Amino acid sequence: MASSEEKVDRRTALKAVGAGIAGIVVGLAGGYAWGSTAAPAKTTTVTSTVTAPGAATATATKTVTKTVTPTVGVPKLAKVPLLPPGVRNPWLYDKCAGAKVKMMVDSFAGRIIEWYADLLKEEIGVEIGTTKLVDIPMVRDEAMGLLDANSKEYPLILVNPNYLPDFVLTGKVECLDPYFDMFYGVEDYFREIIPIYRFYMTYEGKYYAIPFDGDVHLWNYLEPFYTKDEFRRAYKEWHPKRLSLRAPPETWEEWLDQCKFFAEKVLPDDKTIPGAEVLWPTMIWAKPDWSWGFFMNFAASYGVNYWDKDMTTPLHPQDRMTEALEMLQKFVPYMPEGVDTFGSTETVEYWCGGKVISQIWWIDINEWGQVDPVKGLIRNGLMPGYYDPKIGEVRHRAMTPYNRYWIIPNYLDEKTKLAAFYVAYHVSHWHYSIWSCADMDCGMDPYMWIHMSPPGAECYMKANPYKKPSKEWPHKGSLFPSYKDALLHLEGGRKNLSVAFPMPCIPGMPEYADALGREVQLVIGGKDPKQAMSDVAAAWEDVRDKYIGILGKEKYIGIWKDFYNRMIEMGLFP
Repeated sequence: MASSEEKVDRRTALKAVGAGIAGIVVGLAGGYAWGSTAAPAKTTTVTSTVTAPGAATATATKTVTKTVTPTVGVPKLAKVPLLPPGVRNPWLYDKCAGAKVKMMVDSFAGRIIEWYADLLKEEIGVEIGTTKLVDIPMVRDEAMGLLDANSKEYPLILVNPNYLPDFVLTGKVECLDPYFDMFYGVEDYFREIIPIYRFYMTYEGKYYAIPFDGDVHLWNYLEPFYTKDEFRRAYKEWHPKRLSLRAPPETWEEWLDQCKFFAEKVLPDDKTIPGAEVLWPTMIWAKPDWSWGFFMNFAASYGVNYWDKDMTTPLHPQDRMTEALEMLQKFVPYMPEGVDTFGSTETVEYWCGGKVISQIWWIDINEWGQVDPVKGLIRNGLMPGYYDPKIGEVRHRAMTPYNRYWIIPNYLDEKTKLAAFYVAYHVSHWHYSIWSCADMDCGMDPYMWIHMSPPGAECYMKANPYKKPSKEWPHKGSLFPSYKDALLHLEGGRKNLSVAFPMPCIPGMPEYADALGREVQLVIGGKDPKQAMSDVAAAWEDVRDKYIGILGKEKYIGIWKDFYNRMIEMGLFP
C-alpha cells in the first residue's frame, strides 16, 4: 500500500509549494533559503516584568519592534518540482550543493551550461566548471576514452545518439529512468520533445541520454527564384506538362525539372539577387563523413531501410536503393564542377554567397546564413519525396543526422550524478532551451515542439535573458530580419520533423556510415549505381558479421530488431 507521502499528487504538491513557500518566486533575488522563508520585520507586543526599588514586582506591557524570521518547513512531496531558472530548489539544494559539473562537447556546441552557471548554482548549489571543446571528428573517441579511463572530470559527456548503443554496452552509462521519475511534470517534458528526439534518448526501452540539440535536414532555396513572375511564366511555358514553378517541389523528379530549367533558361548570367553571382541550380555534401546522411533523404523516401527485419539483407529493398542512387546521380550535371569533393566548407560558403538556388542542409544554415547578399531571401520547406505506386502517394522522409545528447558516467558518486542530471535536465527543459536554441553563440537547434512555436520564434528576435555576459559569447538580439522570417523558418522545420527518419542507432554505425558514404561519393563522381549498391552491400555484411562475432548473433540481431520495431511504432514502415 502506498504511503501518505507517495499519495501526494501533482496538484497537492503545487498547492504546498504555493502555500508553504510563499517567497519562492523571488528566488532570483536571493530571497529564498533552504528549508525556510524570510518574512519582513514586524511589530510585536510582548510582556515585560519590571521591579521597582522597594516595591513589589510590577507587571507592565509595552510595545517593541523586533525582526522575526519565521521558519516554514519544506513540505514532503512524493516528487520534486522543477522550479524556474535561478530559483533555489529546497528539495535538492542540500543534496547537490558543492558538486562540480563540467561537460565535454564538440567545439561548435558552445559553453551553454557556463552561460547559466550562476543561475544553476542558485538553484542547487552546483559549481559549473570549464567546458572541454573537442573537434567534431574526435568526439566519439574522446567520449569513449573518458569512459575507458573511468574519468570523473566531466560528469556530462556529449554523445551522438547513433553511437549510444556502443556507450551503453560498456556498462558505464547511467540509466536515467529513476532520475526522470523523481520530478513532477516530466510527462510534459517528454510530450514536448519531438518523437524522433525522444526515440534517440533510449536504448532497449530505457533512457540513457538527455537532448540539448536536435538536427534535421530541410530543403532550402532562394525565394526570389520561385516568386519572380518572369521565371514562373517561363517555367510553365518550358515544362512539357505545363506545371507551375513551386517551392518546395513535391517529388525528386519535380526538383530535377526545376534544376534543368534554371540551368537552361536562367543561369549563369542572372542578376535577380543584387550582389550574388548565382551560378548553379544545386549542390550536395559529398564527402563520406555525412554524404550517407544526405543521400538517405532520397533512399528513405524510396522506402529503403538500413536492413530487413531479420538483418539478412542490407539496404532493403535493394532495387529501390539502386533507384535512389540513380536519382541522386541525375542531379550532378546541375551542380558545381568538383562537387564530389564538397563538404561543410563548400556547401556553407556557396550557400551564404548566393551561388546556388537550392540545396539540402541542416536547419541551422538559414539561421547563421542570414548574411548579405542572401539575408532575408533564404527559405526552407518539406523535403521532396518519391511517388510510391504501392501506396499511391508521395513518401517524404527527412534525415536527422548528428544531434547532441548528454550521458552521465555511472561510476561517479551519487551526489555528482544527481547534480549532473539536474543540470542536464533543466538546461534541456524549455525553461532554458527555448532561448538556447535561438541563440547565435551555440550550435543548438530545436528538439521540442515549443521551440518551433510562435513563442519560440519570438525568442529568435530577442537576446537570451538568462545568458550571463561574457566576451566568449557576445551575441545579442535577433537571428532573423523579421519575426515572419523566423516563423517561416521554424514552420519548415516542423514539416520535415513530421516525416523525420532516424540514423541507424546500432553498434558498428560508424563503419556502416563510412562504407555507404564512400559509395555515395563515388556515385556523385560517376560510379555506376548498380555496382555501388553491390559494393556497399558486401561491406555492410562484413560489418554485421564482425559485430556478430563480438556481441553474439542473438544479441546483435536483437539490438537491430528492437530498433526496427521502434521505427514501425513511429509509423516509418507498415
